[in-house]
Amino acid sequence: MDLRILRYFLAVCQEKNISKAAESLHIAQPSLSKQIKTLEEELGVTLFIRGHRQITLTQEGYFLRDRAQEMVNMATQTKQIIQSSNLITGTLNIGAGQSYALKSVMKIIDQIIQEEPDVHFNFYDGYADEIEAKVSNGSLDFGIIMGDRPLDNFESLILPQRNQFYALFNKKMPLAEREKVTPDDLINYPIITSAQSFVSDKFRNWWGNRYDQVINVATTNLAYNASLLASQGHAVQISYNNLIDTRLEELVARPLSPKITDPNIIIWKKNAQRSNLANKFIEKLQEVFTQP
Repeated sequence: MDLRILRYFLAVCQEKNISKAAESLHIAQPSLSKQIKTLEEELGVTLFIRGHRQITLTQEGYFLRDRAQEMVNMATQTKQIIQSSNLITGTLNIGAGQSYALKSVMKIIDQIIQEEPDVHFNFYDGYADEIEAKVSNGSLDFGIIMGDRPLDNFESLILPQRNQFYALFNKKMPLAEREKVTPDDLINYPIITSAQSFVSDKFRNWWGNRYDQVINVATTNLAYNASLLASQGHAVQISYNNLIDTRLEELVARPLSPKITDPNIIIWKKNAQRSNLANKFIEKLQEVFTQP
């Protein structure tokens, strides 16, 4: 597949309209339509469902969109590395789970943006397993993952801040009277949690002999949407503290007891050729987080 055609395809995905995509690409609409049709014929699938005003992706289209973006990103990154000199330019692709502790990393990124006018950052939200895989295959330059994990295949840096798990629930529930919540307090409530944290050993140990009685009604990879379910007043969400602004919702947050925490770890690929931008990011991370 031609990278140029993949970029055309991604433009159509973005605009959801052939004419608008052609305009953004500065090519004729019939030419773009022909290129997309040729791509569909090459793959032997239909990528778009053509509507009156906009087009939508088929399942095959969604799959190709994600893979095409990875291929285009990797090609762009490779070109940047080949052409780089002492200039700090280009794009840095960073994958991360959700954590308030990342504010310190964002402060570093903000400093780089202020110092270097020709840089760009792409952020990708995902699970640790997914982020590790993308760092390994080169589609992400850096990953920020949570939890205790074997990381022998990566260079890594542990941030000083840890994530503490809290229970979030509607403020009208009886639990709101407690300063902390225990497994016994939660055992009769439906539980919402991260798919990863629910099966982790630390949570099995926290629940103890209550683990088999846990009523897990929902799992999520993004905290906010699940908090809307918790705000209805029946289920309890277990999540990192400070991900949800409880002032804006009908929620309160209480720490788990015994206390449970996770580390935040920045990872990058070992022995990989890195851009000047990536090297600057590492240098600033080390300056801030490895001081004696």
